[in-house]
Amino acid sequence: MGADRSGKIGIEQNVAFLKRYAFLERACMRTLAGWLAGVPEWEAKNMIGLHIWESATAVDALHGRLRELRAHQPERGISDGLRALAAELDHAQTSAEVIASVYLVVKTALLEAYRAHLDLTWEDFDNPTVKIISEQIVGLAEAQVAWAIQFFPEVSARYPGWEAWRDYIAGLLVADGGVTGTQLHLAAPARPEGHALLLPWKECQRMPGWPVFDPSTDIEPDREAEPEAHRLWRFKHYLNEMTAAETLASVLWMTPEMPWEYQLNVARHQWDEIRHSQLGQTRIQQLGLQVADVPQVVQIYNVMMTLPAVDQYALLTTVIEPNGMPEKVTNREHWEAIDDEISAAAVSYDWSDENFHIRWGQKWTPVLLETYGYSETPEEIKARTEAWMLEHTPVKMQVKMAQGDY
Repeated sequence: MGADRSGKIGIEQNVAFLKRYAFLERACMRTLAGWLAGVPEWEAKNMIGLHIWESATAVDALHGRLRELRAHQPERGISDGLRALAAELDHAQTSAEVIASVYLVVKTALLEAYRAHLDLTWEDFDNPTVKIISEQIVGLAEAQVAWAIQFFPEVSARYPGWEAWRDYIAGLLVADGGVTGTQLHLAAPARPEGHALLLPWKECQRMPGWPVFDPSTDIEPDREAEPEAHRLWRFKHYLNEMTAAETLASVLWMTPEMPWEYQLNVARHQWDEIRHSQLGQTRIQQLGLQVADVPQVVQIYNVMMTLPAVDQYALLTTVIEPNGMPEKVTNREHWEAIDDEISAAAVSYDWSDENFHIRWGQKWTPVLLETYGYSETPEEIKARTEAWMLEHTPVKMQVKMAQGDY
């Protein structure tokens, strides 16, 4: 393990290990982001959305500690073998292969390395690392791995043949000396056939038989005359904010050249949209429906994916979310007026999140435009994408928001 006779590692080895931990966490984040739209299982979508954000926070904490240890380029010196493993993670073909390779192989190995690291480093001298790993990272990793172990029997039965991909990814990790890179290096395994890259997903996936949204039947009940019908209608649309999370996760996967802070913000943004979908799920269940009863607005993700990633991000953060703010305020005031405390609380947290999303859009849209060679200004791409949305959106509510009808 690179330890001296005391059984402890020195600062150089400590830095090398932390770099590899951060790189693998970031690889897991990236693969899960790319696959969020491609996993049809609803529970897995919700948990993966959370784990994308948790992996990002782990990376950010490790990067912060590395800076304190005078390592300002966290991916400098990462081995070719570890980079190859990260690229290969994306090439899974099913939910079972994703969960088996990311969670049951990489995250399980990371968890073991984190636990071992607490004894390997000099706790008295390296207490910040110990606190980050023990107080911030281990608990998240334990919960993620525990969820995967619990959920995997359901998903593995649906996708036979996943074992070959799991063993391949495990073999790549072993070939590079394990998580720390200090274990015995073995020959890399042969790559299983039939693993072309499916990312980014052009269409978001749902379970077979789930109903699909029909725009022609999307009639908004009058808020004042039919408050119960309007409330149910609105929270059905909240449930479908899963497509916003899927869009952002795919955008995250498609923009790896952007700064780490952007990736951290987008990881949080997509998790916020997962939470908005969950508040919709909570309310529709309280009102007597189940998730599988609600038509899925898959068309939003599918039509957004006809645009480049920069356009998608600009459209969401500088057009759709700002346009939606007046409607959220009106709904909150309405629900408070009729003493619907639960609905008012739900939309209040949504409103608060969206304020941050708009600020992120203002910050990162110009950087995206510069990074990917656009000649447009933020104002120009905002106008262009809003005009595109009005022509292509399947959701009448988005048109009303854009026209200021709320």
